[in-house]
Amino acid sequence: MLVVSACGSGSAPQSAEKRASDSPGRHTDKTPDYKRAYAAGYEEGRKVSDEGGKGAAVREVVHGGCARRAVDAGSRADGDRGSWVKGCQDAVQGAAKQPPTRPLSKKEANTGLLESFRAWARAEGDGVLGRHADQVFTVELTGPDYDVEVRTDYSSRSQANGFARAFADWWDGDDGRGVARHVLVLDGHDRRIAVQAL
Repeated sequence: MLVVSACGSGSAPQSAEKRASDSPGRHTDKTPDYKRAYAAGYEEGRKVSDEGGKGAAVREVVHGGCARRAVDAGSRADGDRGSWVKGCQDAVQGAAKQPPTRPLSKKEANTGLLESFRAWARAEGDGVLGRHADQVFTVELTGPDYDVEVRTDYSSRSQANGFARAFADWWDGDDGRGVARHVLVLDGHDRRIAVQAL
């Protein structure tokens, strides 16, 4: 199938307003998600820096504040949470904008975590809980920070919240390499339905 799209109408020149709206500095539908996420993170980081003073950089970079804020940013960060975190960190440290040239988040399936969680649930007398989990992913953000995503068969937010609390109890600070910031519980269509800090 061949799809042809035309710009403008016939041979009429574009108006100055139309040319300005297509300028490279503006976000268009063609701007990659990771660049939009970086810009949104940078904007948030500047606000945090303005409000938090010198201590903001330590809180947001070393102690994971930007990684935690990325989850709360919702759709502004979901295009690439890693790029959002990088933008936030750059801004709170007073660095110039340096948008990434590729997505920064790296999502990988982790069958070992899934099996360990299921074994823990069985040992706790709740094997059914473990069977609700379909897949576990680690999502590398920036530096040592990462999130854990669990795809489940839940559609109810209240059930998903209970699952997230149980997962956090099991996790119990055992981050391994890096620092896990959240568990995000997804439904069967990979939509986020619960979040819990780790």
